[in-house]
Amino acid sequence: MQIGYFDVNTLFGVWPKRPADIALPTLLQRLRDHHITRACTLSAAGIFYDFVEGNAETLAAAAAHPELVPIGTVNPCRWLGCLDEARRLIDQGVKLFRFFPQYQEWHISQAPFRKLLRTVLAPAGVTLVLPAELGFTTIGDMATDLPNAIIVESFKYAFLSEAIVVMQERPNVYVETHMINSPNWVELLKAEVGVERLIFGSNAPLAYVSAAVAQVEYAPISEAEKSLIFGGNLQRVLGLPAAA
Repeated sequence: MQIGYFDVNTLFGVWPKRPADIALPTLLQRLRDHHITRACTLSAAGIFYDFVEGNAETLAAAAAHPELVPIGTVNPCRWLGCLDEARRLIDQGVKLFRFFPQYQEWHISQAPFRKLLRTVLAPAGVTLVLPAELGFTTIGDMATDLPNAIIVESFKYAFLSEAIVVMQERPNVYVETHMINSPNWVELLKAEVGVERLIFGSNAPLAYVSAAVAQVEYAPISEAEKSLIFGGNLQRVLGLPAAA
């Protein structure tokens, strides 16, 4: 396997949900330890505290560490300043927005998120990352007629049948891989939707990177297909050049 992965799912800062070391130096060390040469990331302050401050921390970290690709986030439940902050991030070149309704107590069916999507995110064509807890059918309905790629993160095996049907009907829906807990999921999704729809993520440093890597590394697929999952697909979706 060619060394060097591109990880769509990392974060840094302080995690208030449980004791965990997710400081920026810890994240950078995890990436080095596991040959991850590029990673999308964001500050946890943008999830739990203030999204403007969190986004500023994210952009500063990416500026200081070229291997980091900034993820933007806003909280539609708070709303004030939400549209302006999303526009500011897009103007600064942010290509990926991740949302956390599971922690912030809102839903993608609600009016604030719909307005954010309709007026800012959809016209910009940025990639969206949403949690699987929302339900694949709900996400698939939202994806209808959108130009945006949508990556569903923390996708578990229990959602597999729903994910397959939605992905077959919505070519702009992708899945992130770190939570899928079945020995044959790579082969099954390859057969049903194609490896081009699978995107490697680790949830580092909250989760064990080695477990996320091993699921793909030891799957009975070609090296070229593994390379797509480990970075080629995400590079294509985000429209980024190959890493140096």
